Amino acid sequence: MTLSSALVAGGALIADATVKEMTKDAYQALKGKVGDLFGRRAAKATDKLEVAETREEGKAELALAIPDLRPDEADEIRPVLQQVREAMREDEAARQGLAHARIALDLDVGGDVLIDNVENTREIGIRSRSQGDFTFTNVKMDPGSRSGN
Repeated sequence: MTLSSALVAGGALIADATVKEMTKDAYQALKGKVGDLFGRRAAKATDKLEVAETREEGKAELALAIPDLRPDEADEIRPVLQQVREAMREDEAARQGLAHARIALDLDVGGDVLIDNVENTREIGIRSRSQGDFTFTNVKMDPGSRSGN
């Protein structure tokens, strides 16, 4: 689980009454650490992840607010991120809330990138640095259950 995916997952689960408090507390600790390390802009982006209507905006802002982690930042955030992973793993409601296909890629490629024929995923997050073309084709998303709104 990457830092961004943990924040997105936690933001989506925070309002779920069936998710255990230990999971919510672990997420809040991660969110606080992100605010401490990356500032107010990152903290505001994480707030937007917690509301369905602003989640996509929050994801975009988070990608801009959190640069590539320096080794010292990664060392500082690693234990907090591990707590979120463990809490989500032990929390049945959290696991059920996250039980859809999700793809997260962080690519640093010296040439072209081709991603083809992706099916039945609900979320795709890609951060790519490539020297050549980046091609992403034949994507069929899983719409999930509709809330009716």
